[in-house]
Amino acid sequence: MKKCLVTGMPNVGKTCFVINFAEYMGVSELKFHVKQLAGYTSINSYSLPEAKRKLISVKENTTKEVQLIKLELPKGKTIKELHLIDSCGLSDGIHPDKEIRLAMARTLRLIRDTEFILHIIDIKNINKDKKDKDILFPIDRLILDYASLEKRYAILANKMDLSFAEMNFRILKKNLKDIIIIPISALYKEGFKEVKKMVLSYV
Repeated sequence: MKKCLVTGMPNVGKTCFVINFAEYMGVSELKFHVKQLAGYTSINSYSLPEAKRKLISVKENTTKEVQLIKLELPKGKTIKELHLIDSCGLSDGIHPDKEIRLAMARTLRLIRDTEFILHIIDIKNINKDKKDKDILFPIDRLILDYASLEKRYAILANKMDLSFAEMNFRILKKNLKDIIIIPISALYKEGFKEVKKMVLSYV
């Protein structure tokens, strides 16, 4: 069994990606495994429409816990298991909500401990007028600088269905030449074929 962490800032589409990618991989019922503070693991089951309705939101930090889905992936004549981990969005400063602070702390530990990281970046969060500034937000830069050196790592440039996305994607590719970057739309499942190929190469 191997683990893949989906991480990034709030509202970049992490949960949307996890749900729709699981559906793309053939999952018909979602079972999110959530480790509780008391030490036990609970399982929250959803139909696909129910998960999309209840877990995906435009509000920041809707995901307040680390939750994973177990995927069974065919590889040759065998079936490999992958734990696809949805995490709390990371942001600057100390969040006022204790529950979210704890979830962020768990996410940071997972970045340290997980070997395969899919880093989702909202394609509109690109600084086109770079000058003396980084093209990435500070949190995204910190994740990239650590994970790209220590882990199997890729950026998923999300929301490629937006009108200006192609221009921003070219800027991202130009400035991060040595990084694997896959353009996706988590909402419309675009780019999932390339993500699947990378995931299968890992398991």
